[in-house]
Amino acid sequence: MKEPEYIDSFILALREKCREKQAEHQQISDNIWIGRNRISLYREELFEGECSIMLPKILSDIDDKYKRVKYRNQNRPPIIKTNFNGNTAITFSLLPMSDMEDTPDIFAQMKKMHNNMKKVWKQHVFYDMGHVAAEEILVAWMDFRSFCIDESIYNLLFMFQVKGQIVIGNFQCSFQEFDIWKPAILKLLTTIRVNFPEYNFYNVE
Repeated sequence: MKEPEYIDSFILALREKCREKQAEHQQISDNIWIGRNRISLYREELFEGECSIMLPKILSDIDDKYKRVKYRNQNRPPIIKTNFNGNTAITFSLLPMSDMEDTPDIFAQMKKMHNNMKKVWKQHVFYDMGHVAAEEILVAWMDFRSFCIDESIYNLLFMFQVKGQIVIGNFQCSFQEFDIWKPAILKLLTTIRVNFPEYNFYNVE
């Protein structure tokens, strides 16, 4: 009995890896593959229409009461989208460009943030860092694993510039699900639109 069970598990693992590769190369339309599920998308306007992004319909605005419980810090992100169970979320914050130093190199800013975070949060496990090309801008990103009392969280942090300000986003899910979410979120970052961008960020070192 063990041999057939092993073969079945091996086949399922290969299928899952195939789905991951398909997700990396899939075209964005009105839906996207997230793991084994094809999820409908919608375009979400952010910060009074300054920018927008395609998001899965399973992520919606968090309830105000639940927001205050889960995000106790008064400096919580102004935009928080979460799923029904509250175990997957994406947040958006807007910072003045002066807070990130006056440079149009968004990837350099991500590198600095990455280095600073590694110094402060030594318990985190940091993984990859890169950038994706959206319609007219560059979106820098990095991912890492953080730890709570009873679980570990996968984080994919990203940033881009809009009209002299920096949008910082953070996607979070259970670490056990990072492999199905990561390729989908990176693909969704390519759908970001910025109204009247001031710089061309495609030139990176």
